[in-house]
Amino acid sequence: MYNFLDNVAHDFLDIIYATDGFTELTTEDFGWTNYRFKSDVFRIAHVERYYDGKVDVLHITTFPHHWSPEPIFGFDVIISNNSPIGAYMDLSPGIKSYPFDDGIQWSERKPIPEWATVFSDNFLLIKPKSMEELDEFCKWAVSKYKWYIRDILNKMERGDYKKIIEVQNNYCEVQSKNPRTYNVLKTKIGEISAKYFMENILFPKIKYY
Repeated sequence: MYNFLDNVAHDFLDIIYATDGFTELTTEDFGWTNYRFKSDVFRIAHVERYYDGKVDVLHITTFPHHWSPEPIFGFDVIISNNSPIGAYMDLSPGIKSYPFDDGIQWSERKPIPEWATVFSDNFLLIKPKSMEELDEFCKWAVSKYKWYIRDILNKMERGDYKKIIEVQNNYCEVQSKNPRTYNVLKTKIGEISAKYFMENILFPKIKYY
């Protein structure tokens, strides 16, 4: 399972490496792998790989620049005891939003958590029935990420800075309050480091402009 999500992570990383002006950002060592980047087409992209022998996680986010009205990309896969327990993807609305859940059908979608108020109406939250279905989901998500980077962010459209910053910072505020993620991190690295990781690595607000 570890190699499976590593391969998916590298598919996402290959798309990031092809963006104009990408630079890898320095990230503290929290005990698992975090790749973070900035580029001409996005403010920050984060690829996180966590594996502890039981739980295997791939987490991807990409935030547009403070001047870009485009949505925020989010993708997560969680595998526990060699079985997929959750797969998620969204283009969470910026000033603009896009339908994106075309090209694939899922037999069952899980309900959106009550705290998650920043996702789109097309938010995908599923429990794959097999590794084959998870593989299909991941390949589809990679193709959507390529479309997001090349056809949406590459337009370099500009919008109202104030509104864009408000929307992105609200997304980060809500996401950083995810109780499940916070509790897992707190157990592993302690309360102070967990809060720092949530607010500065996973969901960094736009602080200056």
